[in-house]
Amino acid sequence: MRFGEFDVDAASGVLTRAGSRVKLQDLPFRLLVALLRRPGDVVTREELRAELWGAETFVDAEAGLNTAIGKLREALGDNAETPRLIQTLPKRGYRFIGTLVQVQPRSGDATAEQAARRPASLEPSRRAVFGLLALTFIVMALTGYRAYSTPGRVTLAVVRFHNETGDAAFDRLAGTLTDAVVVALAQDPEYAVIGNSPLLRTDRIFQDVRRIGDALNADFVVLGQLQKGDAGLLVRAHFIRPTDDKHFWANKIDIEGAPDTEARVTAMVTGGVAVGLKRAAEPGAGR
Repeated sequence: MRFGEFDVDAASGVLTRAGSRVKLQDLPFRLLVALLRRPGDVVTREELRAELWGAETFVDAEAGLNTAIGKLREALGDNAETPRLIQTLPKRGYRFIGTLVQVQPRSGDATAEQAARRPASLEPSRRAVFGLLALTFIVMALTGYRAYSTPGRVTLAVVRFHNETGDAAFDRLAGTLTDAVVVALAQDPEYAVIGNSPLLRTDRIFQDVRRIGDALNADFVVLGQLQKGDAGLLVRAHFIRPTDDKHFWANKIDIEGAPDTEARVTAMVTGGVAVGLKRAAEPGAGR
């Protein structure tokens, strides 16, 4: 897909401008593709939430979506006040208002651009193509895989934090902390983060780590526990390589009464993942 100087390769997760790659994180890229699939149409915030995070997550989608649209506009050089490409419909959603050009292979030659058409005048055949793309993305979202992983990225599977306090009142906190960690890790372009697979969202036991790695083709698994300790409420986190169940990092913090619980937990985990990856890359760490 092409608009202006930009080319979008949805299969590889690459955005280029005049032939040069534009650095864009996974979440804003997926947002861009979601808008490009329906050029000229308003894509509601609710639809984008389901597309980007899945219907069963507890992530703060409002803040996440605002951040993603900001990063997307920055990458495209667009402005919310005088948009050329992404229009905001207050309290409703967003709309791609640029001119989308389809690029198709020419027989026996490279590629040729079709005549540019305004989004509202898409032909039925093109609507069918976009419909097929939409179905592909829905399937990928349901399985929890990241559609835009690129070579060299580390695939992290984040398991839903396990509430081991014995108090169901903490179930929501466990879910909130999980989603905060997923969002924080997904901001790093070096990671391909899987957080919405049903396998990761069900009650788990530690023996599931290898099965998670095999099923999701994950390089590492992030596990979290919510527990009651002598000093109050604790969060434990683990960074594990599923091929051999080897721990490369683990830590715990006391969150009892802390006003900045999410920030403290995400800082601990993101820092721990960086430490764990460094240790896993050291000679003798095995594979």
